[in-house]
Amino acid sequence: MIDEFKAGWTPNPDIMCNQEVKFRLFLETALQEGADLIATGHYARIGTSKQKIVSSKKLIPNSYLPVASLLCAKDAGKDQTYFLARVTGDALAKTLFPIGEFKTKAEVRELAKKFGLPTADKKDSQGICFVGQVGIKEFLSQYVETEPGEIIDQNGKTIGEHDGAIFYTIGQRHGLNVGGGLPYYVTHKNMKTNTVYVTSNLDDKNLWGKEIQLKDIHWINPTTNQKPPTKNLQVRLRYRGPLIDCHLKGNKLTLKDEQRAISPGQSAVFYSGNQCLGGGTIADF
Repeated sequence: MIDEFKAGWTPNPDIMCNQEVKFRLFLETALQEGADLIATGHYARIGTSKQKIVSSKKLIPNSYLPVASLLCAKDAGKDQTYFLARVTGDALAKTLFPIGEFKTKAEVRELAKKFGLPTADKKDSQGICFVGQVGIKEFLSQYVETEPGEIIDQNGKTIGEHDGAIFYTIGQRHGLNVGGGLPYYVTHKNMKTNTVYVTSNLDDKNLWGKEIQLKDIHWINPTTNQKPPTKNLQVRLRYRGPLIDCHLKGNKLTLKDEQRAISPGQSAVFYSGNQCLGGGTIADF
């Protein structure tokens, strides 16, 4: 995560934590210790279906394998499938999501009170995964050395000074400390020169994109030919972002409509209906 921040990207540590720690190391350890399943508090659901068994690229008649799929939680406002996009179907087959079926957080809290759980009135966690209630700036400052640099607007004019380009992300508006009364938005950064570029024009072409290059694409339930679905494919570019109709060919993702503030390092997560299919990392747009 720190290396990606140094490169000028905005990574999502929660997604990688789920892939590498909770649904791999933790799951493997639990099974080795004799557990049959693990359960987590994610707002998500697991669906089951059957996939035809293929041998030497030929279907074996009447032969199927059970497949665990990732479905959105009933509480759309709390749905966390975005953070689970790099989990495998095999891991899901050994997982329970007990609260994914509840329609509201209030229902969950009422049950917690009923059973005397100490978390019944605990506030929702908003911190960095495995770090806690520490701001990203404070956290990064412990690992990287930064120095001030120029903030340059869309006209090439230096309008202020930042305290380290690593702390800013595409589309960011707050925390720029630029005077003049106009709201400015980060369009891009140059990590080599430690420069942050901004615009006061929301229609600035540098803020918008329609074609995205992805890397490290992962499918929760990969098909035998590794081809992604082409029908009813939608993508979410940030947590709680809108679902956008799209087309994927290889690593190139084309959106139906232009989107603002696409951030390299963030995840593009694919959906078909209420099923989360997987995702990839935004490399460029």
